[in-house]
Formats: sequence, structure tokens, C-alpha cells
Amino acid sequence: MTGEAPPLIDTNILVYLFDEDAANKRDISHQLIAGCFKSERRYSLSYQNLAEFSVVVTEKVADPMPSEDIQRFIHTITSYQGWNLVHYTGTTIIHAHEIKEQHKLHFWDALLAATMLENHIHTIYTEDAHFRKVPGITMMNPYQT
Repeated sequence: MTGEAPPLIDTNILVYLFDEDAANKRDISHQLIAGCFKSERRYSLSYQNLAEFSVVVTEKVADPMPSEDIQRFIHTITSYQGWNLVHYTGTTIIHAHEIKEQHKLHFWDALLAATMLENHIHTIYTEDAHFRKVPGITMMNPYQT
């Protein structure tokens, strides 16, 4: 792949799609994701984001999402050609450890950053400001006006 890939949608954006307690963030998340499904905008997602999403909506919320709904959502994402879906490798994990140490990030965030950089993704839509610590990555918070 050459050139810059589409911006990455972080896990928190996906989680807010289903958060009944955060109406404003849910609406903004829906607008972002709908733009992709309407072919108005293309975004990237790492399979790591989908795995993290699965954990958050089943283990870290008061009202866990049913497994069938999670599976349906993930199938919808992975079967739609409008997403740029990216993987990571052993080399990515090694790079993540370097990023973790260098920029004092949690390992999973460092892994996402390493995956982004290896796939020429330089922008992430997230509310997690610590991605700003990583050179080559621009963080966009869609919830800030």
C-alpha cells in the first residue's frame, strides 16, 4: 500500500454507537459510521478495535450487549467493502513495545499506533489524547466542538 490510508476509527467511537447514556456522543458516532456505510467517507479499523469493542461491551458496561448482537455488528463491519480493515504482525508487536517505552503508552494503545503507522494511517478519530504523543499520528476528537 502506498500513500496515506483513511483515518482510523478507535474503539471508543464504536462503543459509543451503543451507549444509551451518552446521547450526544452516540449521535456523533452514528454520523461518522453512517458516512462510511453511505460511501461518503472511507475509514480504517484494526481487527484489534473489533476485539476491544467485544470486550468493552460485554465486560466493562453495566448492561452487557448480547453476543449475537456483537457478532452481527462485527459481521456487518467486516463484510462491507467500504472499510479499510488492517491487521498486525509479530513485527508490529515489537514496534508496539518500542512505542510503549518511548512514549509511555499503554501496550494496547501502542499496538494500535504501531498498526496505524505500518499501514500508513496517520489520523485517528478518538477521545484518547495520548495518541498525540506518537509522532506521525494526528488525533481528532469528534466530540469536541
